[in-house]
Amino acid sequence: MLHLNGILPGKRTHESGKGSGYVEIFGTTIDPKKIHEMPKKIGIVFQNPDDMLFMPMLGDDIAFGPINLGMDKEEVDLRVKESLAMVGLAGYEQRVPHHMSGGEKKRAALATVLSMGPDILALDEPTANLDPKSRRELIDILKGLKDQGKTLIIITHDINAIPELTDRVIVLNRTVIADGNTREIFSDTDMLIKAGLEIPVIMQFFEMLQFVGYPCDKLPLSLEGAVNNLTQTIENGEGHIHLHYHKHTHSKITATLNKFHYHK
Repeated sequence: MLHLNGILPGKRTHESGKGSGYVEIFGTTIDPKKIHEMPKKIGIVFQNPDDMLFMPMLGDDIAFGPINLGMDKEEVDLRVKESLAMVGLAGYEQRVPHHMSGGEKKRAALATVLSMGPDILALDEPTANLDPKSRRELIDILKGLKDQGKTLIIITHDINAIPELTDRVIVLNRTVIADGNTREIFSDTDMLIKAGLEIPVIMQFFEMLQFVGYPCDKLPLSLEGAVNNLTQTIENGEGHIHLHYHKHTHSKITATLNKFHYHK
């Protein structure tokens, strides 16, 4: 991710000693000599929030970026207040960061970046080490930011969160394994398994349902998609879903489960 804001230059070639390749943001090539301008365009949120929270009070952490961008006190105070509200931490200005919960720290770290007003957010494993409640809170916040027009670049192994947050997915393993829209990528279950990734739980469940006669042309990728799918199927069936179980059904389900549970 450090390539995105110019901190880490392109890989240097042995022959010339110069960097190769470049990164463009909004059609402009990133210049490492002008990295001080990048926080206004792209903000990076680290996996470990403790790497981003270093001031005595949380309000000071949130204000750090705007102050270094040269904003006046009135604007800084406004940004601190708005950023904390955006992540559900309104009124936390006087909180001591290291006394906060892990979920609160994750959201606080996000607020330190939001206070600088970037158009792009790059997040490294945002849901890592979170309990289910904190994970859901953070996903909902990120979905809201996406709906407001923020571009999200997310590095994650949280397969079940991806369909809710992304339109495009790139699978990496030393190189680019696959690149496409979210449905295209998750429809290729063999590729995901070979890449060491799991299949979203919702997709696994609906594939099992197909073996007992559930009509499903496109497997839903998320809980919201599953609800919509079930609702439509019930409406088409005039309030009923017809399922059936044959002798061969069990073996098909077992074989598919073994495929999904390749890591055992």
